Amino acid sequence: MRYRLACFDLDGTLLDTLGGLTLSLNAARRMNNLAPQTEEQVMTFINNGVVKMIERSLTADPGDYSEELKNGLLKDYIAYYNSHYLERTHPYNGITEVITRLKSDGMLIACVSNKDDEPSQRLIEHFFPGLFDYVSGSVEGVERKPSAEPVQRCLNALGVNENEAVYIGDSDTDIKTALNSGLDIISCTWGYRTHEFLLENGASQICTAPVDLGTFMR
Repeated sequence: MRYRLACFDLDGTLLDTLGGLTLSLNAARRMNNLAPQTEEQVMTFINNGVVKMIERSLTADPGDYSEELKNGLLKDYIAYYNSHYLERTHPYNGITEVITRLKSDGMLIACVSNKDDEPSQRLIEHFFPGLFDYVSGSVEGVERKPSAEPVQRCLNALGVNENEAVYIGDSDTDIKTALNSGLDIISCTWGYRTHEFLLENGASQICTAPVDLGTFMR
């Protein structure tokens, strides 16, 4: 193997969470007298954390929004999602088998996400029990991706150098994260961004199916 550590994004890379995110966002929007939005819309809102998702959701509506509305929507979304985070959420086909194989080959496996830390931890434990050596989501006081800080914390915790690790993700945020962190990047097209979009945003290696990930790491 070329690497000691495979570090994964969560939403759109390990798990297809779009249905669950849309469900929770629309539940919160209903609580705040807002019309529902489609999965296609919500897909464009994600990858930079929950606050940015809420802001983008509101910006997509006509007219301006108040901080009071944003804060109310954010609070209701978090409360609903924390009780329904498993709904309409599942691993991508073949990803569990790939991670199991990589781990059996001696690789360390990590997840660094912009999703809040608590649901990130619970999702990984539920869908990938015993497979991950390190999991972190967004926590107060630590910059979110594309900052290098959350990835550097992962490397330090596992005792891995930048040239020994690869980051796997589905978005331009993940490409920037890897660049800022000094890691190689494998971009994937089974998530929420297209092949063309990833190329336009600097992707150097693009994997089209989880089953092929191992080939990129050898």
